[in-house]
Amino acid sequence: MAALAVMSAGMVPGYTEIYRYQDDRGHWVFTDRPPSSSMLTAPDAGPRLSSEPRPQPAGSAAAPGAGLGLEPPDVGDAPPAPTTSPAPPPRLGAPPAEAQQPPTVASVSPHAPCPDPRPDLAQRLMRLFKPVTAVETSSLAVVTVKSELDAGSGFFVSDDGWLLTNRHLVRPPADWAAEDLAALAVLEAKLSALEVRLALPRDRYSEPHDYDRGWHMFREDSRAYRRTKRELEMKRDAALRQRTFDIQLKDGGKLSAELVEVSTAYDLALLRVSGYRTPFIPSLLEARLRQLQRVYAIGSPLGLQDTVTAGIYAGERDGMLVTDAQIRPGESGGPLVTETGFVIGINSWQATPEPDAKASGFGVSIPIDLAFEEFPDLRAPRTRSPADTTAR
Repeated sequence: MAALAVMSAGMVPGYTEIYRYQDDRGHWVFTDRPPSSSMLTAPDAGPRLSSEPRPQPAGSAAAPGAGLGLEPPDVGDAPPAPTTSPAPPPRLGAPPAEAQQPPTVASVSPHAPCPDPRPDLAQRLMRLFKPVTAVETSSLAVVTVKSELDAGSGFFVSDDGWLLTNRHLVRPPADWAAEDLAALAVLEAKLSALEVRLALPRDRYSEPHDYDRGWHMFREDSRAYRRTKRELEMKRDAALRQRTFDIQLKDGGKLSAELVEVSTAYDLALLRVSGYRTPFIPSLLEARLRQLQRVYAIGSPLGLQDTVTAGIYAGERDGMLVTDAQIRPGESGGPLVTETGFVIGINSWQATPEPDAKASGFGVSIPIDLAFEEFPDLRAPRTRSPADTTAR
């Protein structure tokens, strides 16, 4: 009978009280022992959960979560997922239901890219001009570069503001102001000869008024000589010190570009615009160009912004690209692109049989490969044609 009593006692249904609360470190704790009064009165204390009856051996302690489908978590584990059992009514003074659950992390993929806070110039220009052809799309990345020396063209080669142009637009070339300096040399020789003549006494002149006119002319020409020479020197010094340049976009918007590097071997300069996502022309490196292939020069010649001249690729001369596309003053520094919108060269000068730069002749462009070789900052984002390196 004693054994039978023991066996029947083991089938007596038991009831277990499960308490859930957060400790002072924010960890969730599940226990069958009532928490202290300080825990129950804490603002973040959770509700008390009552278990359903389940058979268990007499005298044995119920495991935390028994009858609720819960396993005892380690300290610091997140609370278990809710079960299908109906939730008991909250006890008096318990926090709202949403406050009873632990904070959760937003379901965002760790690999999702963060939104770019920079203004997107490419989207703005695309919406404004709605280009149809690849050449029109390339023109969105072409800018006018203004410096202390002159105005020319340039173009973006990346979406983070890297910009190519000619060196002679940002630094005085060896033949800078050659005509002005030649005129100054002529005026200097004239002044020297006049000074020798005026060294004679006034009474040695048959016409004293000639002496007076000579001195007046000498004084006026001397002032003009000094003024012109000083202006040229100041302009040259300002150009040598200039580090930032005004650029104008296709829609007339103005930005500031910083000079990063100039090439000592080629007529190339690298600038950068910071803080914007920029339109850019993909570069076609190691291109196999074909003679009579259509090419397009984009720039701002003769003060006219955003113009395109078409031509054909004539061949290579001394490592430069030669085309019959016109490269007028102001168009230098702009891109030479293919029909598919890839840049193959940087327009530099117009080779003419006459000294007049406006005369007809051949356009000369620096291959884009040389720019990537000269400037290490451009070597990473190299872009090629999707199919091969043949310009099409």
